[in-house]
Amino acid sequence: MTAKKEQSVEEAIDQVAEASGSGLDTVKEALAKAQQAMEHARVAMQDTYGKARERARDAAERSRVYLEDAKQYLAEARERSTVLAAKTREQAEVLYAKSREQYEALADRSRELYGKVRDRVAEVDFKQRGDQVMEYIKTNPGKSVLIALAAGFLVGYLSRPRD
Repeated sequence: MTAKKEQSVEEAIDQVAEASGSGLDTVKEALAKAQQAMEHARVAMQDTYGKARERARDAAERSRVYLEDAKQYLAEARERSTVLAAKTREQAEVLYAKSREQYEALADRSRELYGKVRDRVAEVDFKQRGDQVMEYIKTNPGKSVLIALAAGFLVGYLSRPRD
């Protein structure tokens, strides 16, 4: 019986050893496969990281080029705006000078004409002119009525509202 127990213990140990050995082999295989899968994942991540880094570098380079172009175009626009502003200022100064000259000439001419009109009005005797008009109306009543009608028509025509 002891032999049976010993055998059974030995058999049990052998069975455990075999099971352990095959279990260890299975564990080793699983660990090897896991290690291989992790290696593939690492390679894939490195490739992706490399590609992403390259794309990011390319995008940064393109952005830098575009920003340099934008900077150049803005500088050109600023320069052209400055030139345009200078030309506009010069033209405005010239126009102001011409307008000032014309204003002064017109003001002088207006003062002269006002002086002449004032002198002529001062020379006219309105009482005498009124008497002359009354005398003309008395001597030519028909013409006076026609003249008054024509003057009324003209004033009405000029002062009527337009559509």
